[in-house]
Amino acid sequence: MHHTLKIQEILLNIFGHCRLPTRESPASDLPALARTCHTFKEPALDVLWEKLVDQSSLARCLPEASHCRETLPGDKIEWGILRSYARRTRSIMNDKDTLDWESVGNFLNHPTSEPLFPNLHCLYTGRLTEIKIKHLLHMPFPSLISLDVGITHEEYLHLLQGSLESFFKFSPNIRRLSIDAPRWPDITFTNFFSAYICRWKDLQSVDCGRIALDADALAHLSHMPALTRLNCTPNATLPPADSPLLFPNLHHLTLSSEFLGPISQLLSQTRLPAITDFTVYIESYPSKERFSYFLASVQTSAVGRTIQGLRFREECGVQDGEEGVPFMAFSNLRRIYIDLGWEVDLSDRELLTLASAWPHLEQLVINEECGWDTPGGITPDGLLRLLQACRLLSDIALTIDTRGYTEFRESPASLGLSLPSTFSLDVLDSFIEEESVPAIAAFLAGIAPCPNFSFRAYKSWWFNTDRKDHEDRWYDAYNRANFTLNQHS
Repeated sequence: MHHTLKIQEILLNIFGHCRLPTRESPASDLPALARTCHTFKEPALDVLWEKLVDQSSLARCLPEASHCRETLPGDKIEWGILRSYARRTRSIMNDKDTLDWESVGNFLNHPTSEPLFPNLHCLYTGRLTEIKIKHLLHMPFPSLISLDVGITHEEYLHLLQGSLESFFKFSPNIRRLSIDAPRWPDITFTNFFSAYICRWKDLQSVDCGRIALDADALAHLSHMPALTRLNCTPNATLPPADSPLLFPNLHHLTLSSEFLGPISQLLSQTRLPAITDFTVYIESYPSKERFSYFLASVQTSAVGRTIQGLRFREECGVQDGEEGVPFMAFSNLRRIYIDLGWEVDLSDRELLTLASAWPHLEQLVINEECGWDTPGGITPDGLLRLLQACRLLSDIALTIDTRGYTEFRESPASLGLSLPSTFSLDVLDSFIEEESVPAIAAFLAGIAPCPNFSFRAYKSWWFNTDRKDHEDRWYDAYNRANFTLNQHS
């Protein structure tokens, strides 16, 4: 054997390219490599057991007679067999309920105090069931760094509380925490979670979007210099702070709430000097006064100066160009995604005024889910002016106003525009009349020459028989543009 094949790092790299066994395709080269020689055994087993999707495979490593006993494993020898494999596991991904819980549940009845998975770093439970909570989440994981838990039903929350208490005790070094809870958990669970999250000292990412964090939990998180990502719900009864909370290195912030008020209050009490991506989810349309307070809070927290990505979902945002002007406070935007719950009617002047504050804009998406439901929008010529103002813009979802557009006048080339190599245009639910199709086809042909051009109109779930003719005309124009390009090529 060549001496290079005796270097563990090289073998791990080579074996890492081997196909792992699955339920659908159990064949794999790794078990065979592990049986080849002593040199190959350890690195092959390390790769084979590194990622575990089904703990039942551990039970199948024991003698067949062991599966018939009520208690598994039965002695220290069999427990040693399990640990010889489980100690190699770095991540568990239970995204499917395919576990043999009759065997796996008995892993808890071990004959020693040693944990079964001493080196596990990542645990992803998928959607929790009662069996998973009672068995998997009560096992000790002393080296756990990342915990991702999904809860299917509210009645599981009280069971999860006991599991989380064991994590606080046996997994003190968690860096990434994700709890996908049901819609707005009850106050008992949120108070419990806010109290216990303070036991972890080195969190880097916290994703608990529907769980409200109280003032103490937020203050605790603000003292974590490594925290870069936070997704939570502000507590509706957040008391005024004596001094603002500083999150010095927080880059990604997502806030969810039924109303805009708690989000505005939290922003007014925080300082976010490093924020780059900010997402807001609310469920009710805010009044103009509430929205003005929110924008003032954005300025107070310094979000407007550093943020590069802004997302507003559900019924939140601007209704027309006049109310949209305050968004110019976000002077460093690169990505903007606004989805409103009502009609939008923004003209060339209003969109170009907004975009004038965002010269580095790369994505502009307005009402992608809801549509505009209006014959207006940006004109083809206005779209070219927008591309002139924002040279990096490559992903656009806007309604195009084609009324009276019967003659192709300008193209990107005629204006000296060089479009990005990847360019996406979604015209949403734009109106278009038959007489405009030839001119729009020529316009699209002027845009389409970029190598990766993507065009879309009328999503399949916008079922409106009155618009079927408009959808057909848009795709007729797009097909004509492709035909023209193919002829020229």
